[in-house]
Amino acid sequence: MANSEHVERLIKGGVEEWNKFRRTTGQAIQPDLSGADLSGYDFTGLDLSQANLEGADLSDAYLFRANLTEANLSGANLTEADVLEANLIKVNLSNATMIRVDLSGTGLIACNLEGANLEGANLTRASLPWGNLTRANLAKTKLHFTDLREAQLTQANLQDASLQNTSLTGANLQEANLQGVTHVSIDLLAKAKTLYQTRLDPDLKEIILTNHSHLFESPLN
Repeated sequence: MANSEHVERLIKGGVEEWNKFRRTTGQAIQPDLSGADLSGYDFTGLDLSQANLEGADLSDAYLFRANLTEANLSGANLTEADVLEANLIKVNLSNATMIRVDLSGTGLIACNLEGANLEGANLTRASLPWGNLTRANLAKTKLHFTDLREAQLTQANLQDASLQNTSLTGANLQEANLQGVTHVSIDLLAKAKTLYQTRLDPDLKEIILTNHSHLFESPLN
């Protein structure tokens, strides 16, 4: 349960007062906003680094250039939130609901998105290298110029996603679903770590098998 004083300070004091509070207290106080209803608020530039937002409702919130570094957003609801150019480095978003969220230009380096639902999300130019997206739902997402280098995408669902200039170097796509993907570059997909038991459209699979058959071999071999 959230700390009522923290919630009141954020809602009534606003971003400027909150950020001043964070600068003053430094690492001494970890904000506890777990389970709080923060939906629809404008949190532009807000400092939520290392905050506990587990299960919080941030749907329709505006988090432009917010700092969420190392925050815990496990199970949080960010449906249709605008998280443009925010800092989400090492954030925990496991099992979060992020349907149609806008993460354009956002830094999610080494983030945990295991089991998160990002269906229809916009991740254009987002940075997710070394991220954990195991079993994440990325169906119908926009992944244009998205950095997924060395990302863990085992059993992830990317059905009908748009992969224009998506960086997949070293990405683990074992057992992932890539059926119906569009704008995919064969050359970029071929740089993945593995496509073992990955679901692909027959034509796409045939093309990759012709020149990159090693990608379909068991990683244990």
